[in-house]
Amino acid sequence: MFAEVKAMLPVSGDDYDQEIITQIKAAKLDLTTSTEIVLPGMIAISRTQDPETGVWTVTDNSTLKDELVITVIGIWCNMRIGNPPNIEALERAYKSVKGQMRMSRKYTRYGGGAGCE
Repeated sequence: MFAEVKAMLPVSGDDYDQEIITQIKAAKLDLTTSTEIVLPGMIAISRTQDPETGVWTVTDNSTLKDELVITVIGIWCNMRIGNPPNIEALERAYKSVKGQMRMSRKYTRYGGGAGCE
């Protein structure tokens, strides 16, 4: 998931990796807190530094593979990282997709979607 979201952003190199991880987790919280959206998989991303070499490594053990969810999280990250000139369009897109997810049986607890037991 990390690689897919990072590829959607206008950044290169590793300078923004921690911010990307933080924003992916924030997007998940925004999607699932105070709504009935249930994501089809988990997000488990961490960044660690080798104490000997100082090299940072991103480890992504996420099981979330749903393209719509990855896309909406990518939109969130685009809104939050840097100073995008099209922030209003990104906000509209994010709210639109989130609203569609709230009405979809696939992504809701009430519809018997992913994560329901």
